[in-house]
Amino acid sequence: MLGKVEALGPSRHPAQLQVCAPCTHPDREKRGPVRAGELFAARLAQEVAARPGLAGLRVVAAPCIGNCAARCRVSFAGQGRWSWLLGGLDPDASTDDLLEFARHWLAAPDGFVGKNDRPPPLRPLLLGRVPPPDLPELREPSSG
Repeated sequence: MLGKVEALGPSRHPAQLQVCAPCTHPDREKRGPVRAGELFAARLAQEVAARPGLAGLRVVAAPCIGNCAARCRVSFAGQGRWSWLLGGLDPDASTDDLLEFARHWLAAPDGFVGKNDRPPPLRPLLLGRVPPPDLPELREPSSG
């Protein structure tokens, strides 16, 4: 077994790397009885635990994140932080770029990772970002 992945649920942990557990492997020939997302989550949990700079990050296996055409998907989420959704990750490839992104995300007080701090191989895999609900720049829409 690759390691224990925490079940998604209530947490006081401020930062999560949420891995879409039901994702199947993008390569049909590599699909097995255990979903690629579940295996990817377990692998990421081990790799995050091995990196002291990522000590504030909790890896969780999440229910379907959506956008299933872009397998495998992960999101970064935390209270008061920008959330990020990435998809089209290769669950068998190196996680170095993803964990480098995680390091920048954790280092930014509000979780915003500027374009120059996003590893170039991940830039086309960015599916979206969502501001935290308490972002000061959020405002009521102006009337037409």
